[in-house]
Amino acid sequence: MRVATYRDVVGQIDTSKTPTLDVGCGNDKIPGALGIDLVAGPQIDIVHDLDVFPWPVETSSFAVIRLWSVMEHLHNLVAVMEEVHRVGRPGAMVLIGTPHFSSANAYTDPTHVHFLSGRFLDYFIEGTELAGHYGFYSTVRFRLDERRVTLSPFWARLRITRLMNRILPVYETYLCGIVRGADVQLKLTVLK
Repeated sequence: MRVATYRDVVGQIDTSKTPTLDVGCGNDKIPGALGIDLVAGPQIDIVHDLDVFPWPVETSSFAVIRLWSVMEHLHNLVAVMEEVHRVGRPGAMVLIGTPHFSSANAYTDPTHVHFLSGRFLDYFIEGTELAGHYGFYSTVRFRLDERRVTLSPFWARLRITRLMNRILPVYETYLCGIVRGADVQLKLTVLK
């Protein structure tokens, strides 16, 4: 059975009933969402440096927050996740996508400042080993609903993505130098 991807979920969002914030949306904003980004453009509703906090949006005002291809550009990921938590309603869905550190795309863009693994947000995810040992970085918490590392097209054709995700720490430690990842996709829930 195929698991829905973040793209499938985005297509199901009725922004007329579900207040949605699209962070770093560029020219690919979810239709009807509030778009915030550094550079002005036709789909940008709020022009703001996302590394400056707080963002100019109300606390607890969004039921859906998407950060697609933006986390790798931001300097302080702890502050970003605290800001996502602040602007999200209790139970808000948070969709995050970023290039996997083993992807050539992670190193292509000269504005990328982070190269991220599938577990890069475990410090904020309730019940994870990293949150237990290093949860002192922040008090904000999220629930992990879905985590997936997609593979580069060659490897994805071999249909081994599900296996690599089942053994994610082993994959990222020993195998991703050969079996290259493409993206990290996370679906989280804001816990308040």
